Amino acid sequence: MEETLGKRIVRCRKGLGLTQDVLAERLGVTAQAVSKWENDQSCPDITMLPKLAEVFGITIDMLLGVEPPKSPDTPSGPPEPETHRDILTDDEKKGLWEVQWNSGRKSAVGFAVWLLIAGLSGIQAVGRGISLWGVLWASGLLTFGLFGLHPKFSLCRLGCAIVGWFFLLDDYVSLHIPDGILFPVFLLLFGLGLLADALRKPKKAQFQVFHNGKHVGGRFVSECTTDGEYLDCSTVFCEDCRKIVLPRLSGGDMHVVFGSLTVDLSGCGEIAPDCTLDASSTFGKMTILVPRRYRVEPDSGTAFGTVEIVGSPSPDARETIRLTCSAVFGHLLVRYI
Repeated sequence: MEETLGKRIVRCRKGLGLTQDVLAERLGVTAQAVSKWENDQSCPDITMLPKLAEVFGITIDMLLGVEPPKSPDTPSGPPEPETHRDILTDDEKKGLWEVQWNSGRKSAVGFAVWLLIAGLSGIQAVGRGISLWGVLWASGLLTFGLFGLHPKFSLCRLGCAIVGWFFLLDDYVSLHIPDGILFPVFLLLFGLGLLADALRKPKKAQFQVFHNGKHVGGRFVSECTTDGEYLDCSTVFCEDCRKIVLPRLSGGDMHVVFGSLTVDLSGCGEIAPDCTLDASSTFGKMTILVPRRYRVEPDSGTAFGTVEIVGSPSPDARETIRLTCSAVFGHLLVRYI
């Protein structure tokens, strides 16, 4: 039997010891998308093929099955040193600890500056009865404020820098300022900074929502797409009602954040045996309309929210929808129609 693209992706991923989540993170997609590729339920976009080939260390022709994989017995180039291998055996992985920090240059420089300021100040504090904790948080606040002034000036960050500098300086030089007046002055300073930053018109949306690494909204947004047998609906700060029309429903995601979303499943022809829908309501309301010919099996998780089911399926309902519910300060309603 000819190996499919999905099977080749599974083989290459497991050959590198990667999980679907790790591969999805490297490619900038969701783990669900990788799962669809590997199960041959959908194909990667053509722009994704070079990224996949680069991650797997093969050519695009090998990935597509046009060119056979290179035989390990006939290496095409000089052998790699034994001390450098990307693939470890199971015995080698036991007891292996790995820490990765993928941060921008600005964050890395800021963290380094904070450590230098804290270290130098800590050395000066020895023998003076100065608390190391006081040095750490004051220098941290100073660094946080200074590195927030670029590239966009912020009065609030300037206030943080001033407060951090004041407390750091006060540990070494007595400024003779009454302690009772400090807290109200700092509150006034922070309040003015936040107000000034908020009144300035931003060039782009400051509020962004991500789910599983995928950007689902930065303003008042409502989107609903279908890919093969899957649906993907998200509503942010608005109200929407969507009727899903699919010959066969195999799964999908539905999310509402600070809004209201109604999803009508009456347009679905049939339900796959392993159909699973992930639904979450965060500070919002979601209503799922389910025909009585289907049966819903909910798996609920709430945090100051509610999940409610109204009505019941028909006695002869055989097709089942597994619904993973999550309500965080929100309401999720399943209504049989």
